[in-house]
Amino acid sequence: MVKPNPTQQEPKLQSPILQNLVSTAELDKELPLKDIALKCRNAEYNPKRFAAVIMRMKEPMRTTALIFKTGKMVITGAKSEDQSYQAAKHYASNIQKVLKQKIKLQNFIV
Repeated sequence: MVKPNPTQQEPKLQSPILQNLVSTAELDKELPLKDIALKCRNAEYNPKRFAAVIMRMKEPMRTTALIFKTGKMVITGAKSEDQSYQAAKHYASNIQKVLKQKIKLQNFIV
């Protein structure tokens, strides 16, 4: 049996740091993507390339949302579950302002 040398120290393991959280959310309505892209800031929509509106937010947290016609959203870039939820609420609020009708955020999953 080999005895450990007391002068050698075991390397310390660093705990993982969360860099990018991906979550999904669902809105309770079908969405007119063209209207959203034309009226929202930081939104792009090219249906020939991708079938969703890509909306970005820089402040207070840097996140990106893919918003599909069915009302489903994929939010990326948040560093915590709370940030991801706040971003989902922000995107839903922006869509609600554009469509001028009440939208409910449902099924938020991290």
